[in-house]
Order: sequence, then C-alpha cells, then structure tokens
Amino acid sequence: MDQDKTIPISVIALRADDYSPDGKNVVISLATKYSSAERKFSVPIECFYDLIVDLQRLNAATGATSNETSLQPTETPKPAEDLERHFLDER
Repeated sequence: MDQDKTIPISVIALRADDYSPDGKNVVISLATKYSSAERKFSVPIECFYDLIVDLQRLNAATGATSNETSLQPTETPKPAEDLERHFLDER
C-alpha cells in the first residue's frame, strides 16, 4: 500500500455540543466504529465554511443532482460573530 494513502477511521457519530467561551469555535464530539470512547474537539467556525466548500466540490465532481446529496447554500457565509448571534437568537 502506498505510504501517502492512509486508511480512514469510520466515524459513527458527529455532534455539535457547544460554542467555546469566546464564540469562535464549536465544540464537537466524535465517536468511531471500533472505539467506545467519544472524543471532543474544538473546531474554528471558519473550518466549517471550508468543509461546506469541499462537500460542494465533491458533490459537483460526482455529478449528483439528487436533493438528498446536493448541498446548496441559501446565503453567503457570515462572520463568526454573526453566526453566534444567529444561533443564540434561535435558542
């Protein structure tokens, strides 16, 4: 096997738990297939924008047109402060 290729670990659960105290990160929990341990990560909100762009690129590369697999943003991403305010207003 090529050393540049790593075998991905199967994730069975991914959840957003909370915001960091400064509101710039989202605390997520991740559970994997072969481990009973749940790990927590603090991820900058900007990383989620990058993830959405990557998912759209992958979706476009596969030529998927189904509503189930199509990711279409409804608006332009907002700065972290606006996102935090938006989500806090919905609570």
